[in-house]
Amino acid sequence: MAALVALAQKAWSARQLLLLVLVPLVLLPLVFALPPKEGRCLFVVLVMAVYWCTEALPLAVTALLPIVLFPFLGILPSNQVCSQYFLDTNFLFLSGLVMASAIEEWNLHRRIALKVLILVGVQPTRLILGMMVTTAFLSMWLSNTASTAMMLPIASAILKSLFGQKELQKDPGRQGEENAAAVRRNGLHTVPTEMQFLASTEGGHAEESEVQLDLPADSMEEEEKEYHKNVWKGFLISIPYSASIGGTATLTGTAPNLILLGQLKSFFPQCDVVNFGSWFIFAFPLMLLFLLVGWLWISFLYVGISFRGWRKKKSELRADAENKARALIQEEFQNLGPTKFAEQAVFILFCAFAVLLFSRDPKFIPGWASFFTPGFISDAVTGVTIVIILFFFPSQKPSFKWWFDFKAPTTKTEPLLSWKKAQETVPWNIILLLGGGFAMAKGCEESGLSSWIGGQLHPLEHVPPVLAVLLITIVISFFTEFASNTATIIIFLPILAELAIRLRVHPLYLMIPGTVGCSYAFMLPVSTPPNSIAFASGHLLVKDMVLLFKWWSHQKHPSQKYPEECWIRNLCSAV
Repeated sequence: MAALVALAQKAWSARQLLLLVLVPLVLLPLVFALPPKEGRCLFVVLVMAVYWCTEALPLAVTALLPIVLFPFLGILPSNQVCSQYFLDTNFLFLSGLVMASAIEEWNLHRRIALKVLILVGVQPTRLILGMMVTTAFLSMWLSNTASTAMMLPIASAILKSLFGQKELQKDPGRQGEENAAAVRRNGLHTVPTEMQFLASTEGGHAEESEVQLDLPADSMEEEEKEYHKNVWKGFLISIPYSASIGGTATLTGTAPNLILLGQLKSFFPQCDVVNFGSWFIFAFPLMLLFLLVGWLWISFLYVGISFRGWRKKKSELRADAENKARALIQEEFQNLGPTKFAEQAVFILFCAFAVLLFSRDPKFIPGWASFFTPGFISDAVTGVTIVIILFFFPSQKPSFKWWFDFKAPTTKTEPLLSWKKAQETVPWNIILLLGGGFAMAKGCEESGLSSWIGGQLHPLEHVPPVLAVLLITIVISFFTEFASNTATIIIFLPILAELAIRLRVHPLYLMIPGTVGCSYAFMLPVSTPPNSIAFASGHLLVKDMVLLFKWWSHQKHPSQKYPEECWIRNLCSAV
């Protein structure tokens, strides 16, 4: 028995190597069971799908397999495969990542976040709304992971100031193991707890924010403790969820959106209805709707939303407490200092980036691209043009007197963004992952595998399109809870394209629900890196993230029964 246990442990420790060897051997019969070219392409697609889902290889390395396997297996020549890794869609995404690096370099995103929190107020529900709106807006332009990692320390600092430094009860050993496992599966570094977050915020202002409650721990009611615990969880959950929702509003917000654009051009070259502006007009209202629903649901479950309380006139005690609590956030905002010239320049370039992308070809009216040769100007041209300016525009306000002052120092002017900084902050692996998806789609098209898959979907021709959309969304949303969003959509989009042909519906009718549904991976810590970052704080359990099953615990400990005076008393104690 001991020998079997030891053997199982060795097999588990070498599971990645075993997967790398066994998966191709198990799938090898497909090469001989299907028509030659289609079988070989399906073999490559399934091997990549298994490697992506199990992470037997890093995701970006798996994306490079078509460069090796397609030429060797006679599916595509190498020049056609390699060109898929640098399509204009990839450069559009790259321009968005570089712009995000410039925003992060000058702390513009933090200034925006704190300003929004000042405006929304300090009630729990309003603070959660402010957090979600800010995170969603940032994730439209930054990566979802970066938005979450930036907002969580701010949320932790606010909660520490309002509730004091008393840690919530938790099982450090068990949760520590769960957190580490979740983070490792997403390839992230372990994220510190709130205390470490607070200590690292703004160069170490943790001691200033460590405010103890005047009330002793023994006198705090059990219901009030539960209320504090629920507010913590509501804050921590709202940030990664709003990051995933906000990323769907723009083409550059998340990788699945760009994969849809690239594969749509590959399978349907004449379909030229999706660009940055048209996608924003379609997706932004939906993002606002889902953000509102998410805020109401999280507030209802964890905070206890009450519209009657909003209509009541504020008492003098409550108004004074809220004003003083708002001053805590105002202090963090003032610590940023006055707006720098570099921040203003980055903000102006960011606005130009967005406006030019929106107005290039909005479809319902002629855009500015109509003044140039048709088909020559794409979103990638617009994005790269603005990004190039970042590398030479000065970060200090230029002075004409400097040219005539011969005694002035001849120091080199630093640009808004250096190439070294861009190399460090841009996630280049995502570019390779996009290219791998486009190469896979190209191989499916050229080998005839797409047509073969379409033939196998013949029994689904009589399925009502509405039912097909529902089934597709459910399947993809479930699948993406356990696999990378990018890998999931790469696998499913070719199938959806062929299914649309069989059902005789517009391809976007199936491909858009699948793409958007792929980004809504909310249930598990391993679903997305933002979920893992929030889970690694140590205050969340898996059951807290599965909101569909939160109703029972909400009935057991309803947040609405906690008196409003508890919140006011804690505000007064904090300040």
